[in-house]
Amino acid sequence: MEQSKIIVSIIFFVLGLLFFFNNKNIGKGVAKFYQWFYTKERVIIMFRAVGIILIVGGVLMLVLK
Repeated sequence: MEQSKIIVSIIFFVLGLLFFFNNKNIGKGVAKFYQWFYTKERVIIMFRAVGIILIVGGVLMLVLK
């Protein structure tokens, strides 16, 4: 296995342990962040941005291939 894959695997393993054993503390902070971030206006803007990215990506795939 390549060294870069081993390093990424170790990082994922450590993050997995962190999320598994520290989930209550992380959950409190994430819940507060989501209440602030995911307002109706911001979600509408995010969906519009994703729609534009999908449209541009679809057109580029049609033109370039």
